[in-house]
Amino acid sequence: MLNIVILSVLLLAVSAKKGDGCNCDLEIVIDTSCSIPTAARPKIFRFIKEVLESNFKKVGVIAYDKTVREITDPISNDNQISKIIDALPKSFWCTKDSKPGCCNTRTNEALQAALNVVEDLEAKRKNTCKVILLFTDGKTFPKNLKGETKSVADYIHKKHPDWTVIAVGVGNKIDVNELKAIASGDASDNVILKPDFNSIRGIDICPDLKPPVPDNDPPCHPDDDDGEDDDPTPQK
Repeated sequence: MLNIVILSVLLLAVSAKKGDGCNCDLEIVIDTSCSIPTAARPKIFRFIKEVLESNFKKVGVIAYDKTVREITDPISNDNQISKIIDALPKSFWCTKDSKPGCCNTRTNEALQAALNVVEDLEAKRKNTCKVILLFTDGKTFPKNLKGETKSVADYIHKKHPDWTVIAVGVGNKIDVNELKAIASGDASDNVILKPDFNSIRGIDICPDLKPPVPDNDPPCHPDDDDGEDDDPTPQK
């Protein structure tokens, strides 16, 4: 009987498209780099909180720009996660004036951190499907790290074919090919592209959620003048 249960979980995860894995364990990976404007911050948090309204079992959150930070390890208390998010200081977000300079998008390191967390979680919860949800408005920066992002993604897909990786991109400066490499399975199923921060909602991940209240604010786009290319901080 146990073998049947395990097989059922694996079949669900292997065939998962966005929406199919909303009863799994979830690791959310958030881009907090310079190109995220102030007006977008509450919309990103709204998106996360809407996703939490689904049936995910344990949820963890990682943030990244030039550094990668684990906001919370995977826990099952949605209210606690929401409180953690609400309590984050303004310094949580990278800006062009941040000291030290943080205007990078280290997607490679963030994806590696998510891999480490979910592998640890899987060791404790083998019979629960796993989802990584990566959110960005750009692409790996510095550009010479793009290959590392693809290498980590390839490792995840080969080592953990039963996991689902969803890549969400906002704005017109995203690298669609990079998102397709990050996403698992058929990229058309697990890549979500949005023109602005207003339009990214939890229902895009879990279609069974109730329709959200429309966002009638003026369109909120990534900051094209994000300062990344001018970041004087030496790259490592």
